[in-house]
Amino acid sequence: MSVVLALTAAAGCSEDTPRQDGPVVLQPGEAGEGNKRVDPDQVEPPADEFNEVDREFVEMMVPHHHQAVLMAELAKTRAKNEQVAGFAQRIGDTQKAEIDVLQAWLEARDLPKAALTPSGEHATHMDGMLTPEQLDELAAVKGTAFDKLFVERMIAHHQGAVAMADRALSDGTEAINRAFAADVSATQTAEIERLRQIQKTF
Repeated sequence: MSVVLALTAAAGCSEDTPRQDGPVVLQPGEAGEGNKRVDPDQVEPPADEFNEVDREFVEMMVPHHHQAVLMAELAKTRAKNEQVAGFAQRIGDTQKAEIDVLQAWLEARDLPKAALTPSGEHATHMDGMLTPEQLDELAAVKGTAFDKLFVERMIAHHQGAVAMADRALSDGTEAINRAFAADVSATQTAEIERLRQIQKTF
């Protein structure tokens, strides 16, 4: 967690450190980086304060995860391939639990819970989401046809989640949310590779 240290000119100075008329503001850098001297007016927000990017990421990831859960539910009665069925079950269980974590993040910050279906501007900023027509098309097929379409569309869905997570990592500020985004990016990147391996068996 980033902590800003404001030191008076007299405090923390050694014989090798020149004194200054105003306060010296040190902001710790990222891992492996040294502290930065910054103007007090340019101090970055502490990592435990969320910004708009953090909030939007959580609000959009809830319906994004929910759609993955819906896709996984379809696999229970439509998948023929055991690898597809097993993968879908793990996705459903994992992302259903993560929705609870995301909603709790919002609640803990006195923010409204996120809708399970995208709406407004969020609906146009969510990468990888299936349209209602694409979801209906997936629900209309079974067996090998379902397996192939499920894998193809879950890859695109995961790629969208990774892109969203990477934006949160790049521009978000809140430590807990950034940790979640990093996990989404790493986990779903690995799952994309797994899906591509399954795809080769068809």
